[in-house]
Amino acid sequence: MVAFVAALTLTVLLIHGITWFVFKRGSGLLLHHGVGHVTFYVLFVLNVFLFQKYVNRKSFLSLGLQPSQARFTILGKGWLLGVTAFVVYTLVMVKVGIFGFRSTIHASRVALAFFVAFSGFTIALFEEILFRGFFLQTCLEDMPKWLAVVITSFIFCIFHDLSSPWSFFVEFKQAMLFGGLFSLSVLLCYAYLKTGNLYLPIGIHSGLVFGKVFFRKAGLLEYINNESWIWGLQGDARRGLVAWVLFLLSMLAVYWIVKKSKPT
Repeated sequence: MVAFVAALTLTVLLIHGITWFVFKRGSGLLLHHGVGHVTFYVLFVLNVFLFQKYVNRKSFLSLGLQPSQARFTILGKGWLLGVTAFVVYTLVMVKVGIFGFRSTIHASRVALAFFVAFSGFTIALFEEILFRGFFLQTCLEDMPKWLAVVITSFIFCIFHDLSSPWSFFVEFKQAMLFGGLFSLSVLLCYAYLKTGNLYLPIGIHSGLVFGKVFFRKAGLLEYINNESWIWGLQGDARRGLVAWVLFLLSMLAVYWIVKKSKPT
């Protein structure tokens, strides 16, 4: 895993250096948006593919993407869980006065929301391959499950602000985001460990992204009070203590899904 991180770091530094030399500007690979971020995802997955093939000597599908008859059912159940969790949380935030509903829906924004949500599904797919697939499974080979989950979740958090990872430890709002991301990662790791594949984590992750994107891009919500560390700083649920608890409690729903999905 150290070799993987080193190889990826050298690749990013090389591309950044070439971009700066040719265009006199940064590559944007470490930003969490834009073309540079998409390029970073592609580089990340490419490195995973190469390490699986030439270092681990395993199939890329062995990361948790093995075909199965129930894969679409599990994926769909996970997606519904993610969407339901986001909707319930949003309704609670409306009730307590963090958000307010807008009465109009713009058709153009709805279309945009679905398009962006599809992009969000792709991001969720990539992140699950990277973290619950490559990192978690690599850690599980040499350490107990709890430690593998902790290390994977820590890396998952840092990944979400590679341009200034130290901010998670010096800024309160970023520390709250770290807690939310860590709790989400624990949930997704648990989903992988219970199923042995990535379909349930991908479904949950993409469902949460869809709910977030749809509500915001469709113009259904407006911020009323965006400074609550309990419900979410700056309107971001992940920066709220209640979301941390909700993510962890969702492991019960994962347990129920897996139990119901097993043949009797």
